[in-house]
Amino acid sequence: MHIGFIMDGNRRWAKRHALATLLGHTKGADVMENVVDYCLENGIEAVSFWALAKKNVEERSEEELSHLYRLLLERVEKLRSRLKKEQARFRWIGNRSILPQDVVEALDAVELETASHENLLLVLAVGYGGQDEIVRAAKRAIAEGADPETLDEKSFLSYCDTGDVPPPDLIVRTGGDLRHSGYFLYQAEYSEYFFSDLLWPDFNRDEFDRAISSLKSAKRNFGK
Repeated sequence: MHIGFIMDGNRRWAKRHALATLLGHTKGADVMENVVDYCLENGIEAVSFWALAKKNVEERSEEELSHLYRLLLERVEKLRSRLKKEQARFRWIGNRSILPQDVVEALDAVELETASHENLLLVLAVGYGGQDEIVRAAKRAIAEGADPETLDEKSFLSYCDTGDVPPPDLIVRTGGDLRHSGYFLYQAEYSEYFFSDLLWPDFNRDEFDRAISSLKSAKRNFGK
């Protein structure tokens, strides 16, 4: 089972609690670590988090982005020992050309270090956009000389960032908005969705359990 999380509502949570916006992101990072614990406890095979959208990189202030990058580096470093202990594998997806080099190098290092692990797969989407992923995949296919006569849905997937990640069985979006925003756009054909009214920093074990229950009760025929 792969559960994907669109972690929406950090800034609104901070505003609601009369806190600085940056503190909302810090609280959200805490919750992400909690959700990793829930997944380990429930034997989930793969979990992904949309940590930073491509549009966020393009539109957020330099101050906010600097905080997000610093927070990302701190938490990924913190996760290293946990990933080693649990034999969990780390992957990251996104447009590396728009991210600071130190962030790319840090993410690559943890990915390489855990590549042989076989338990929980933890995927972090950083500088990620679904449409952007598909466009970059198309460019990669062209550059590598893919034969248009034999290129199909399955073979095209190998050019995508998410090509070696199992399709999400369930995508959870917090914050009350009813949209997918392109998360795992190419692979989400048969994903189920759970939309939570909770802001991400308020997401908890009970809401996690409700999300899992919604998947268990869904009738999934995968187009058959």
